[in-house]
Amino acid sequence: MSNNHQATDQEYANPFEQLSALLEYIEQHPDAEFRDRVRELVYSLVELHHDALRRILETVGAHGDGEELLRQLSNDELVRAVLMVHGLMPQDLESRVQTALEHAREHLKAYDAGAELVGIRENVARLRLIGGAASVNVSTAVLKGTIEQALHELAPDLLNIEYEDLIASAKSRKLVQIAPKPVFTPPKSEGDLIPIIRINEVPNNSMRVIEIGDINLLVCNVAETFYAFRNACAHRGMSLEKGMLEGSVLTCPWHGYQFDLRRGGQCLNDPALRLTALPLSVENEVVKVALQ
Repeated sequence: MSNNHQATDQEYANPFEQLSALLEYIEQHPDAEFRDRVRELVYSLVELHHDALRRILETVGAHGDGEELLRQLSNDELVRAVLMVHGLMPQDLESRVQTALEHAREHLKAYDAGAELVGIRENVARLRLIGGAASVNVSTAVLKGTIEQALHELAPDLLNIEYEDLIASAKSRKLVQIAPKPVFTPPKSEGDLIPIIRINEVPNNSMRVIEIGDINLLVCNVAETFYAFRNACAHRGMSLEKGMLEGSVLTCPWHGYQFDLRRGGQCLNDPALRLTALPLSVENEVVKVALQ
């Protein structure tokens, strides 16, 4: 094996990724007979390990506290992954999904929301999102991200997740007059911070547009520091969704106006212009923004 390939292997921290990389490397070998022999070797080892693991699980399960011990073993991420590869998980898929949802509900409580399993068919889970009036102000991306993270840990063999949304509707506002849509201004205090998105949904040096009711937000991650602005260019009010983010400078896609996000959205072309910044905090890996 060449030094170049060894260096490539070292890039993979996950043992399963290392295994996949090695198998992919073997599949590129020009000798077909060599590839076939390697496949036979891999299949033989997998079958051997499968039979040995099955006997170990049967022996452990036969003891009085075997069920609890198997549960503890399957809680280990690496052990769980190996057992799933061999189809030997002590708990069936539905049980693991239910356990994952129990974990997710602990986090969803903070948003006045919850989730229920409607059913599983052909490894596709159908879930029901539920919540009270407070949860209407939360981006469903935050709720679903919380649920899917828990499911990925305990039930990565799910092929897909479908949702039924039953989040309570917000109370309608009484219209007293016909008038232009009011200009959005951020709250003067940070007392009412609303969770809108998980930090892992906005990769480093990127941005996401989020709509909450009639409010359109731009959440930016600049070198792992988060900023929130109204999604409207201070020049002509155009959307910045297609803008270019380079370092801390956001360039409007319409007229090329540039704004320094680290300086509160100050315009570099016209000092009189500035983006509308919103109070923001990050708590428990969730971005929270103050809205009016």
